[in-house]
Amino acid sequence: MFLLHGLSSNARFWTRFAGRFPRRRVIALDQRSHGLSDPARGTDTTATFVADAAFAIMRAVAAPALVVGHSWGAAVALELAAAHPERCAALAFVDGPAWPLAEVLSWEDFAARAQPPLPRHADLPAALASARAALAGAWDEDLVDFVRAGYREEEGALVLPLSAEVRRAILRDMHAARQDLRWREVRVPALAAFATRKSALMLEATKRAVDKLVRAAPNVTVRWYESPHDIPLFVPDELARDIATLERPQNAT
Repeated sequence: MFLLHGLSSNARFWTRFAGRFPRRRVIALDQRSHGLSDPARGTDTTATFVADAAFAIMRAVAAPALVVGHSWGAAVALELAAAHPERCAALAFVDGPAWPLAEVLSWEDFAARAQPPLPRHADLPAALASARAALAGAWDEDLVDFVRAGYREEEGALVLPLSAEVRRAILRDMHAARQDLRWREVRVPALAAFATRKSALMLEATKRAVDKLVRAAPNVTVRWYESPHDIPLFVPDELARDIATLERPQNAT
């Protein structure tokens, strides 16, 4: 199983979820400008992140992997499944952008909404307190290493490895993505998982996107979870159960 985290996250995001698969080999990638990986370059695009994932699977697994992506990682995973079916045995798309964002938001509107100030903390206890408050009932000590892995020291403070410039470039690619085409190209078993605990506006937009997804790729299995966006942290058992039972769609080859 090969896991791709979301924007501003890191590979240890998956620790809790991975624990539900004690007999399975699980590999989580720190994507560029996240965790321990090198910074992204100014010329890097979605294709770069997809190539990184395909190369990592080839080197670490040497066989097609069940690919699970969350949020931005889901967007990368979808592109990977469409472009490199030889590396992907099945796809789990977890609360990512399921349909082209450009159909509902201009780049300017999306950029304004998706770029809050990057976090900066005085020390690790402050970073942990922020994560504890954000995750509320999902917080437990098993997430301490996840928080610690997400920051590096800079001028006496803890900051993300991700810069505002790299984040903006990633978001621009996300806004331009053509999920309407990619879903039709997927030829492996696929699960699309979505959270229900979000704002009414976001939930309605997600439902509209899912309706279009289902029409474009009727063999994709859709599941809804009573959870905020971070489904692997809030309801890992439910998500693991559904991912474990992925079945090959009728049109798979």
